[in-house]
Amino acid sequence: MNLGNIDIAAQTSSLILKRPWAEFPYDKEALTWLEENVFYNYMRKCRWFAGKARMIKFLKVQQLLSIPVEDGLSYLIILHLGYTYGDEEKYAMPVSFMPDDFELIGHINHKAFITRITVEGKSGWLIDAIYDFRFQVQLFDDIFTNAKTPQEKGYIVYHKGKGLASTDENMSYLCVVPDLEQSNSSLVYGNKYFFKFYRKLFREVNPEVEMLQFLTEKGGFKNIPAYCGSMVLERPGIPPVTLGLMMQKVVSKSDSWVSTGDDLNNFLFMIVDKVFGINEDVFEKVELLGKRTAEMHLALLSDKKSKEFKPEPYDDTYISHLQNHLNNLLDKRIKLLKENYSRLDKNAKSLADDFINCENNIRHFFEKIGSSHLKSQRIRIHGDYHLGQVLFTGTDYLIIDFEGEPESAITDRKIKHSPLKDVAGMIRSFHYAVCAKLYFSSETREINPLKLQKSADRWYKLITDAYLDAYMQTMGDISAIFGSRTELNFLLQLHLLEKSVYELGYELNGRPDWIRIPLKGIQQVLFELDKFNS
Repeated sequence: MNLGNIDIAAQTSSLILKRPWAEFPYDKEALTWLEENVFYNYMRKCRWFAGKARMIKFLKVQQLLSIPVEDGLSYLIILHLGYTYGDEEKYAMPVSFMPDDFELIGHINHKAFITRITVEGKSGWLIDAIYDFRFQVQLFDDIFTNAKTPQEKGYIVYHKGKGLASTDENMSYLCVVPDLEQSNSSLVYGNKYFFKFYRKLFREVNPEVEMLQFLTEKGGFKNIPAYCGSMVLERPGIPPVTLGLMMQKVVSKSDSWVSTGDDLNNFLFMIVDKVFGINEDVFEKVELLGKRTAEMHLALLSDKKSKEFKPEPYDDTYISHLQNHLNNLLDKRIKLLKENYSRLDKNAKSLADDFINCENNIRHFFEKIGSSHLKSQRIRIHGDYHLGQVLFTGTDYLIIDFEGEPESAITDRKIKHSPLKDVAGMIRSFHYAVCAKLYFSSETREINPLKLQKSADRWYKLITDAYLDAYMQTMGDISAIFGSRTELNFLLQLHLLEKSVYELGYELNGRPDWIRIPLKGIQQVLFELDKFNS
């Protein structure tokens, strides 16, 4: 019998349980065998496992949560991994027992099969339960009914959101596992609901759940996938752990990085023909994106009561946090840039010199945060806002992926910032889009780099101005949110500089040929610093 790439006859190692499947959590010998021989090898093949490049010190089963399903049980195994360097991590591994004589075993995706296993004399497979239709049905039904499943300590609590229609009770039987390569696992129900099963776990409710729930049920912002429900592990005296999120499935033509790239193709061909021009519909799309960004921020500004979402001022604690963050980031990036200086080309070295020589001016700029008596409001923001996080439907935009900056701790992702931090992220994304298109296209290879740079700068300024004008017009009273136009410009330049300096690390570690893009972004901010350092 052959299941895709899984040849049962070729499997020589097999786990024989000494207890019934219902007592699997207490079979210490079996769990130890899986820890030592199976789980890491299986996880290394999975896109969602982020620890492939690191050497592990240990892998332990920390906890098993029981999930009753039709005709049996599935388990959610929480694995605790430690590495020779870096932070420890925890991952969710849902498992089911699938006997060889199960009538639908031939329809199970080959990625599901973890290892051979024998339970009470019956041979079969330990499988990833994401691919088990019984588990899929149970997840949907438990969210639909606001179920609460008791565990040895605490409960798995399912929350139904307003985006889940009361008429879709039987949608659980229309589930497919999309063939996506991503950092979580996904289920799609009836081509209408998208369930994101979080693999890497954090103590605290995932910010994406909080943000979508707030924007759907309180903020009234429509240009997102509506919140439909969540799955949370709740234990007494311990912060909750988000296990999964259900949202409406959205349909789009492309993300805005691709859409902007398509628009830039026309610009690119005109540049080759020595013509500078931007189609009017490009400006219309950019202005609409600015309007939708502002509407998102106005929704996030709307709650004046809840601790999680009410706007806050620039108090001493936050100012100290922000200054420490910016100075530490600057220290790391200048050190990294100096270590890699010899790898840079002539143009990049010139930009790098400007940056390094302006270190003291930049630090003085950071000091201004504490002496400027900022009156702006801080709110929960998207936190990782760029063209790839916005879907274009052909007529409108949908904003997705509210998990926040991937490299930040969950607690840090929930810190309230100026909404201009999101704005700066999108502006930097526009800069990347035009530079990537003009610098690295074969059609522009023979064009003088300085001419290319001038064309990129002009496109960037026109597009950025259109985006900002639409954003500010939609936000309304500037003084109520940002204090004054001077303060607004100060904070925008601050976050543009922060984003550009952050990008240096990404490019030096992954794409050194692209280093001049963030360096150019830094240079553009440096021209503005004299206004604030005088």
